[in-house]
Amino acid sequence: MVGRRVVAMVAVVALVVAAAAAVLAATGRPASADQGGGTRAGTPRIIIDSDLSLWWDDATAIGMANVLQQRGQVRILGIMSDIRNPVAVAAIDAIDTAYGHPKIPLGAVAHSAANTAPHGYSDDLARKLPHAVRSSHDVPPAVPLYRRLLASQPPHSVTLVSIGSYTNLAGLLRSKPDQHSSLGGRALIRAKVKRLVIEDGIFPGGGPPVTNQKLDLASASEVVKGTDWPTPMVWVDGYTGIQTKVGGALCTTVASNNPMRIVYESRFGCGPPGDGDWDGPTTLYAIGGKQGWFTEVGQGGAAYINSVGGLSWRTDPSRPHDLYIRIADQGALNQRIDALLGAK
Repeated sequence: MVGRRVVAMVAVVALVVAAAAAVLAATGRPASADQGGGTRAGTPRIIIDSDLSLWWDDATAIGMANVLQQRGQVRILGIMSDIRNPVAVAAIDAIDTAYGHPKIPLGAVAHSAANTAPHGYSDDLARKLPHAVRSSHDVPPAVPLYRRLLASQPPHSVTLVSIGSYTNLAGLLRSKPDQHSSLGGRALIRAKVKRLVIEDGIFPGGGPPVTNQKLDLASASEVVKGTDWPTPMVWVDGYTGIQTKVGGALCTTVASNNPMRIVYESRFGCGPPGDGDWDGPTTLYAIGGKQGWFTEVGQGGAAYINSVGGLSWRTDPSRPHDLYIRIADQGALNQRIDALLGAK
């Protein structure tokens, strides 16, 4: 993601501020009734693709999605880990289990056993909370799970929420027909996916590559370039999280075994939030649309990725439905996220 990488954000914030001035002129287990959380017909269906391990906002996104599933406002079809930390899926399972959804299918990025990514707070979640998944060895690879989940859904019904690297998405894009579907990856996406909502970029002017691209530049280029992705893409960019400072009350308002508090304490102690939140707004938008918090802009353009992974916004008549969002009411957005993070 963008600014949630504290070190990267030191350089990016100055770029963002200057640009703002210019712009202003399964685990593989079968799904059960538990997974639906009492959802209704027409409830948004999402699959989250996350690099949860180190950055605070991945946890907030997954936690809030679980709360909204409890309330029947979303159906989480699955959650994919896209980082080579084999404990990441155990941490995700711990969050899901804490919110009463232990059967949400989980998938792991290819070669996750290489264990080359930082573990961050994932070890804390796995150590402190109950969970059935112990490592990526206990879950299927992400791409086959994507195919299985998508194949069973109605046409154009699934929103993909990308809050990490592009590895799994590129793998899905190039995947071949299998026992789950006779369609290749691109055709399967076109048939089943409503849109792809991505946390990334600094638009319209652009910025340097950050973690999401650096994790897998080849896959980022494959997903973003030209007209290769067959559904609308909505971008939640680097402006969105800078002032989304949330979670500061968790240490005094929820129990010590609340997964959001565990992550917050691991990252920031019980002090003020030490970083913004990009993935929370991304997930809220993916589930609920604009509501009163966001404004949609950039219509008639699309994201462009350069040779080193930097993203910018360019006019592109071939992608008339792509856009990026801006925050319309920062205070209301922060209040909404804090309320969901503190839900008991």
